[in-house]
Amino acid sequence: MVTELRVHGVQGSPAEEVLDRPLLHQVAGDSDAGFFRPRPEYGSTTGPGGATLEAYRWGNLTAGAAARALWLLLLPFMFANVALWLRPDTRPGPRAAVRALTRIFALSVTGSFVLSFVEISVDLVGWQCASLPRCLDGRPYLGLLAHGFFATTSRRLALSALLPALVIGFLWFLGRRTWVRYEAFQVDTDGDGDGLAHPCFWNGKPLVGRLRSLHIAFAFGTLDAILLGVLVSHDPHPIGYTLAGLTALILVACVVAVTLPSVVDRDAPAPWALPFTRLLSHAAVVLSVLVAGYALLARDPWTATGRMPILGGTVTVLFAVQVVLMLILGGVVLASRPSGTFLQGLAGPLIASTGLGVAVAFSAGLSYRVADFLDRRALPSSADYARGQLLQPPAAYEWAAAGFVLLIVLIVIVALVGGLPLVRRLRRDARAVTDADFPGDRGRGPRRAEQIDVAVADARVTDHIGQLLVWVFIPTAIAAVVATGFALAGVRPIRLAASGSVTAEVLSFVVNLGTYLIGLATLALVLIGVLAYRYQRFRRIVGVLWDLGTFWPRAAHPLAPPCYAERVVPELAKRSAWLATAPGGVILSGHSQGSVLVAATVLQLPPEARARTALLTYGSPLRRLYARLFPAYVNDKVLEQAGAVLTRPQTEPGQHTPRWVNLWRDTDPIGGPVESDTARDVRLADPPGFDMQPGDTVFPKVDGHGAYQQRPEFGAVISELMQDLTDLPPQDPAEARPQPPVPA
Repeated sequence: MVTELRVHGVQGSPAEEVLDRPLLHQVAGDSDAGFFRPRPEYGSTTGPGGATLEAYRWGNLTAGAAARALWLLLLPFMFANVALWLRPDTRPGPRAAVRALTRIFALSVTGSFVLSFVEISVDLVGWQCASLPRCLDGRPYLGLLAHGFFATTSRRLALSALLPALVIGFLWFLGRRTWVRYEAFQVDTDGDGDGLAHPCFWNGKPLVGRLRSLHIAFAFGTLDAILLGVLVSHDPHPIGYTLAGLTALILVACVVAVTLPSVVDRDAPAPWALPFTRLLSHAAVVLSVLVAGYALLARDPWTATGRMPILGGTVTVLFAVQVVLMLILGGVVLASRPSGTFLQGLAGPLIASTGLGVAVAFSAGLSYRVADFLDRRALPSSADYARGQLLQPPAAYEWAAAGFVLLIVLIVIVALVGGLPLVRRLRRDARAVTDADFPGDRGRGPRRAEQIDVAVADARVTDHIGQLLVWVFIPTAIAAVVATGFALAGVRPIRLAASGSVTAEVLSFVVNLGTYLIGLATLALVLIGVLAYRYQRFRRIVGVLWDLGTFWPRAAHPLAPPCYAERVVPELAKRSAWLATAPGGVILSGHSQGSVLVAATVLQLPPEARARTALLTYGSPLRRLYARLFPAYVNDKVLEQAGAVLTRPQTEPGQHTPRWVNLWRDTDPIGGPVESDTARDVRLADPPGFDMQPGDTVFPKVDGHGAYQQRPEFGAVISELMQDLTDLPPQDPAEARPQPPVPA
């Protein structure tokens, strides 16, 4: 009997919904990812076409626990990691350059994350607020900073640095916990590789471990550098200079290490790579303890005034370095991209820049909200800046707030100027599709035809979204470069106009509006995270973002959300290989993101399993999204290989029967044809009918991206694939069937 193994998409559908059966039992896996079958005592165990039903549910790996809501605040890490996989060129030279630049950028994002907490705890609280009686008045919980052992400036810095240190420690714990849980699936070989067909592409655990040590070392080094920059300038002692030298050595070592093939090579890292990276992380922790002890030493007191030195300049310089890295990365991509590449090959720099913008926006919003609280609801930016401010974050954050408003304005303009005309044009073009599917029906049902036109047109917006993004990205990038120049010069937005002038009032309004909008955006993310835990609907919304962003291994940023595919693909390959050796074989049936997973699984199957495996995909983004965004990993060659390993030769030379069938609709905004010589694309008209069915009161709905299994064509394809598999010669009895995977 042939088994149809269904794999759901990004919404994390329950196994009962995937199989359309109410009562199931788990046959393998665990609570995070498991295999389910219908209970035979409660009805049919076969689906359309007659295959035995089995479902693989992996949704809890990405959207099933409350703790995962915390990942929403680490979006910049995810963007930095995904940027590594967006490179358009497969040649070794550009590949090495893109990887080195992306990994340095990812390291800098970790530094920005640390600096945001240093700004809040060390600068706003420990430096600015603690030195002002007005800020401390009525706040007994801050009394420890003004009286007793920690009353001196240097000791206040040591105490306030405890929060950033704890945050780094939490990241370390979270990174190690997910490393053990998600990347722990054992692969039967010691190597590693680049490419979906490589037997160890999904074995990223060793690399993640080395990168995690480097990022933790860099995080502690960033914290130490800020503290020592302040302490040494006021207390030029040999101990301080020695600690500063060691801190600089660790920071430089981390930057160099992420570019060394001997350290970050997935294929053959040097034997000393793991001990070296662990030594750096442990040395950074010890050094941080020594820096804290140095700050606690008795020394001549000094009064903290104004903003904390070193920090504002460090934030601005780091942002400038990140902008330069993105410009260099864009230049490398443009110089090496193949012709006709989606977004001119700039998808990687675009996503990385988005991550940078989110990181700076989060930092700015959080800093200004804390400053507002400590400043007792004073405006973050006043047009009458000649009077000065009680508390003030760095200038770079003020530019970030203004830039957030600019970004929103640009999005609205592009949507109105470019988006609306595009939608109107697509709706005109969609008439041809509707008229071809329902010839002659438009005249007697114009409103119904227009509804179908809208569905087809809205689905096609996906193909043009890249052009709209470029219109937003280019002016935003130019504005970021200009703002970086002003920030490096120490010029804030309101200082572009005279104090108290009308122009200064406008600039002040823009900055203040930006800080509140960023704060609202951050609260919205937290709210979505809470709702994702409590309500299935919101959990699915979060899952869509996460499932797309965490499909790729953590090869650039080890503290990003974990890669679920490093468990899913090997687990699917093992189960499929076992099912394929049964009489009849197995049909891997994947919807949406599940189609990407089953295609990757096929490339990992052993030859004896491929001979008894068929592939059915529907609503698949393989060609429409993945081949455009990730052309180095999903391209014509890879798609042809996925179908070729399943193709059954015919008796006549040169003829082959594809054992990969792909279903798609014009109304599907995500899925589309695979367009491969080794796959057969089957287009489904949608909706299934133009008129109301007898006895019904509503028109047949447009299914779009869902309900593929409910169409009769689905069962017909299953029957065809089953017939092809059952026509195979019997398996050699000498081939011993492997033992089935044992449920956890």
